[in-house]
Amino acid sequence: MRRAVSAFIPLTEIVRRPPYTARVQTDGSFSLNYPHVSRTAVIVTSISGDKSQLCKTYFNHMSSYESELCSVLDGIKFSLKRNQDAIELENDNLGVINSLINYKVIPRNPYLSKYYSDIYNQIKQFEYLGVRWIPRELNKADDLFSI
Repeated sequence: MRRAVSAFIPLTEIVRRPPYTARVQTDGSFSLNYPHVSRTAVIVTSISGDKSQLCKTYFNHMSSYESELCSVLDGIKFSLKRNQDAIELENDNLGVINSLINYKVIPRNPYLSKYYSDIYNQIKQFEYLGVRWIPRELNKADDLFSI
């Protein structure tokens, strides 16, 4: 089994994890059988164990990578709506997680770079945000949908 990748965003200072951190799992689904159609799924588990779920469908995505980035943005926004300002965000796409950790490397594609700027603008509202990769079989958000 692989080890989980974990980091803080942005990597400008060391912050201790608060004891009331919510767990947020996100996933994106994109199918070549239905061009431009994708779905995102989010599960927010609060410190008290309450679970909230979100599943959205999009008709303008160009790739699986975009769907995964969108799921992260949806997870961040949904967490804020659920009044969770300290979260540990988990996703099963290692490329997306690595790109978020190495936030100075933003894709040149305008449709992807927009997600990064939106994500980084949203995370300023958090007290704490941890990000890590998890294997697909541990990502419960993946169970919310299939295309």
